[in-house]
Amino acid sequence: MGLKNKAVILDLGNVVLDWNVDRIVGSLGLEKEKGILLRKELFLHQDWLDMDHGTRTEADVISRVCSRSRLSKNTVETALLAAKNSLSLIPETAVLMREISDAGIDMFCLSNMSCETYSHIKGQEIFKLFRGIVISGIERCMKPDEDIYRLTLDRFGLIPGHTIFIDDCISNIEAAERLGISGFHFKRSAACYQAIRNILFGDKKAETAEIEKS
Repeated sequence: MGLKNKAVILDLGNVVLDWNVDRIVGSLGLEKEKGILLRKELFLHQDWLDMDHGTRTEADVISRVCSRSRLSKNTVETALLAAKNSLSLIPETAVLMREISDAGIDMFCLSNMSCETYSHIKGQEIFKLFRGIVISGIERCMKPDEDIYRLTLDRFGLIPGHTIFIDDCISNIEAAERLGISGFHFKRSAACYQAIRNILFGDKKAETAEIEKS
């Protein structure tokens, strides 16, 4: 398969953008018990997945969290804003994405994310490298439901056997592979980035690096 026939689909959280719940909660300066409660009642609760699924709004979730816990509205709102602001670009991924773009390989995004969070981050410059973006909260369908992969393939005219899907969640990878998409389990390590380069570029990057050293 030549480079021109390949397409890459990237997840966002922990692949393109940093995502660390412990760091987010720790940045709020809450007492230990409140931090544990916030993690349980917001970030690890079904409500969070429902926001990603597009079946609950952020305002609805704030109200629900406050109703079932001792957390104030201000605490929950502050946590949500901190979560959005924490989604900063992973430098190593930015380098890789620019290499992919320079090689003429089309890149697409498929992410589980709420409408509100996507609206907050979509202005980041790196998003211009994507030829198309699919967000679960907008589509009301989320990984690993096979329908969202089919939607992505159909919308952008992608051929499963010529498409590589990169995600940090193994269940999402397995769902993609059931449809004939090549999956890559992202682990955010030097070896991981090198493996992706090997798949996409073969020895070309290694040869370029040797030329630049000489």
